[in-house]
Amino acid sequence: MSEGDPKEQLERVRDEALRRRVEFAETRYVAIRHSGLMLQDGRADRVGAGERAGMGLRVLVDGAWGFASTESSDVGDWLSCVVDAVDMARVSAQRQEERVVLAEAPAVIDEVKASFEIEPTGVPLERKLAAVRGYEEASARIAGGATANLMTGYSDSRQVEVVCNTRGTLVSSESVRTMVWHAITTQDGALRQRGRQYRGRQAGFEVVEETPAEELSVKAAERAASLLSARPAPAGKFPAVFHPSITGLLVHEALGHNAEADHVLSGQSILEGKLGAPIAAECISIVDDATIRGSWGSYPYDSEGVPGQRRVLIENGVLKAFMHSLETAAKMGVKPNGSARADGFANRPIVRMSNTMILPGEMSLEELIGDIDVGLLLGAGQWGYVWCEKGQYTCHAGEGTMIRDGKLAEQVRDVSISGMTLETLSNALAVSRDFEMDMPGMCGKDGQSMSVNGGGPYVKVQEIVVGGQA
Repeated sequence: MSEGDPKEQLERVRDEALRRRVEFAETRYVAIRHSGLMLQDGRADRVGAGERAGMGLRVLVDGAWGFASTESSDVGDWLSCVVDAVDMARVSAQRQEERVVLAEAPAVIDEVKASFEIEPTGVPLERKLAAVRGYEEASARIAGGATANLMTGYSDSRQVEVVCNTRGTLVSSESVRTMVWHAITTQDGALRQRGRQYRGRQAGFEVVEETPAEELSVKAAERAASLLSARPAPAGKFPAVFHPSITGLLVHEALGHNAEADHVLSGQSILEGKLGAPIAAECISIVDDATIRGSWGSYPYDSEGVPGQRRVLIENGVLKAFMHSLETAAKMGVKPNGSARADGFANRPIVRMSNTMILPGEMSLEELIGDIDVGLLLGAGQWGYVWCEKGQYTCHAGEGTMIRDGKLAEQVRDVSISGMTLETLSNALAVSRDFEMDMPGMCGKDGQSMSVNGGGPYVKVQEIVVGGQA
């Protein structure tokens, strides 16, 4: 049998699974087309494009999962996956101590098309390369002789995911994402500093056309150049104010992964047993929202066909909810909230974040720093690491600014902070009305990579451990 309409083929696979008396079956078709390029010091270091499509099938038999996938477009190969998945489930059931149960979710039939102005695949490579080269040249002009390394990249993707299950759901979701980024390393003798800037959202090539160099590579270059003359950050404990980029990094790494229900159920989360309890200051409310139009981490339906939702995780300091799949929702006796996502067709859906943020407050930045004698404003969040089970995190800020007598003072470099997640959230004193969510990126978990975004307001913390020079 030859290739046909993916929806019709998915329905045939579903019907074959029902014929074999499965408790539940979910079949997904995913097709993705992508292109990208990267310049390094004026040379086209990497240029590529690709396409991949296939079908993945999950079945529940005797309370156990079975999974099979194929990259073939032939419906005969798709139907063969039913046999493989059912056999796998039956073998697993013999060793499984606890039966898998799924929460109820209303059947949905829908088709969602992507929204964009300029189809990326219709833009010639030469035009994309010219745009990237323009960013790089603007950066080099700013940094001048201090330039040690330049890297500029562009990527776009178009993905279609179709989910069909035995409960009557049949949804198709299309997404188009475009990103451009720039990284520069400056050098003065043995001292090196780096600046990075990203811009990405669910849109077409208009992302590039609407992003002048001044908002991307020039910003990165100015930061990297100025840091060469900045003194090292002091070491010790200080009151601090987090820039939205630091807020976004911490809320994703330190809190977000702990609020994924599969981590809670497996005993890998510091939030286990704390539902309904105060775990943060009253000024802290944290939301994971998949419904923000155009945001990098948004989606209309998750990979189980459940609508993407706005999930209030913490409200005024109280832990209100976790992110759930159908399976974790059933185990905790709650409704599913559309948080199960799969990386392509060859992976199973697992609980994932989308757009994770601290909600804004009422204060200005000036009000936040006004009563700080000596402290730090931390900005340009670069990377972080969290040990979920212990609730311990480390975060590196690309830049810092000393706060002295309630005013912003000199710039400092090489700033790292560390602490305990719940302690930091409890030590928050206030949040600003200024709000940014511009941290598009890919989050890794269990070998799967997923589009996410993060951000928030400026957050004032009573005390934080800063790693620098004593």
